[in-house]
Amino acid sequence: MRALSAVTALMVALAIASPGALPHSGGLDASGCHTNRKTGEYHCHRKPSAPTGVVKKSKSGICHAPSSPWYEQTIHYTAFETVESCLQSGGRLPKG
Repeated sequence: MRALSAVTALMVALAIASPGALPHSGGLDASGCHTNRKTGEYHCHRKPSAPTGVVKKSKSGICHAPSSPWYEQTIHYTAFETVESCLQSGGRLPKG
């Protein structure tokens, strides 16, 4: 029993001391999203509530309008006001 308690205490101490395990605010906006300063990518850490009418350009370059079946699943995206502006940025429409 003592060995189990010692192992548990050691695991807890390591978890607390590990800086990689500590959360940070990351400067998230009201939707739980922020822009990566290194890449310029806008992405979310919580399920986003995208502003109405925002077109999402996924990491793979697909432009998803709010009517797209994959719109809600697209979490890591760059936001555009219109499908046309998304396409002009090098994006493409979903297949199908």
